[in-house]
Amino acid sequence: MSIFSKNSTPDNSEDKIADEQVENYSDAAAVEESVAVSTSAYEAVRNESSSRPGISKPSIISEGFTFEGTITSDGILNIAGTVRGKITAKSVLIDASGQVDGELNSDQLVIKGQLKGEVNCEDLNVGPLAHVDGTISYKYIHIQRGGKVSGKFIKN
Repeated sequence: MSIFSKNSTPDNSEDKIADEQVENYSDAAAVEESVAVSTSAYEAVRNESSSRPGISKPSIISEGFTFEGTITSDGILNIAGTVRGKITAKSVLIDASGQVDGELNSDQLVIKGQLKGEVNCEDLNVGPLAHVDGTISYKYIHIQRGGKVSGKFIKN
């Protein structure tokens, strides 16, 4: 049996440790690369809006904060906490700790956390640790390795 097979029994504990280190390294590298891609998409929108007059800085729903109701924004919304309800914003970033349950309308949507509900967006980026469940209408989509999606997808 090969020492690189997940189902094989290693000949000694050193082989087992080496095998786990290789596996953990490749997972970490994939996550690091994927996070860089989704962060760069968010940074591009943030930099574009900060260089244009009349566009406000990001609105933030902090980790540990729960909001229930309707949020409307002409700028960027960063969600690290929990939102239940309806969201309409130019750009939305759901951080790894963020949870959204409801309806979301956005030009650009980056999901690193959890989203459940109905989504209508132009550009959707699902991160490697994200969980998305619902009806998703999109024009462009990028699902990074490890991102979990389920539900109905509609290309606009």
